Amino acid sequence: MILKAMNMNKPSIASRRNHRSMKEREALFRRFGYDSAASLRFILAKVLPLPGHVLEIGTGKGRFLAAMAKRVDCITTLDVDAKQQRAARLHVRQTRSGRRIRFVTHDAGHLPWPKASFDTVVSVNTFHHLEHPIRVFREMLRVVKPGGKLVLSDLSPRGFQIFDRIHRLEGGTHPRLEKGLVEFQRLLRQRGWRTRRFKGCNQEIVVASSPTKRAEDANRRT
Repeated sequence: MILKAMNMNKPSIASRRNHRSMKEREALFRRFGYDSAASLRFILAKVLPLPGHVLEIGTGKGRFLAAMAKRVDCITTLDVDAKQQRAARLHVRQTRSGRRIRFVTHDAGHLPWPKASFDTVVSVNTFHHLEHPIRVFREMLRVVKPGGKLVLSDLSPRGFQIFDRIHRLEGGTHPRLEKGLVEFQRLLRQRGWRTRRFKGCNQEIVVASSPTKRAEDANRRT
């Protein structure tokens, strides 16, 4: 496991170059009908507040991290890809959105923290990339505190169609989450979580509240 703290300095040439590259990519997706900024605003409007110490699963290039960091005081963000995290650090530095951010390079299928370590756990546009999403999902549940909050967001069917068209144009393919998030919502409800589900701006979102310790104990007795 690799831990790195975020140190906010004046944006470097590398961070400005990374920012420009991300803006060019966002412009391409916007031409095809996917507005990254609008999607981030939609997600934040549905999931805030994100209380306490937040764990993000899937740093990616840091788009959601940077947006979230302006509203959250303490974040640990995890990704298995160190290159992606380097890009995310540059993006956070360029957008001057970092507060207390800890970057962790590790496999989300085996989180390196004990049970009930975080107040909130979030993952945005990551699950369709995972080889074993259920394993990661169970790890997320394990590290959420009783009474805590879990957020899952991924592309909607239309969002996947847009990504598919762009990747085909570029000669590649893009992974899909075939059943969306409905199965994860069902599993949460089976465990006694309160859930809400939203769709909009090419995104699908599940926001869930964990049972308190007292409710968990009551569920075990019944």
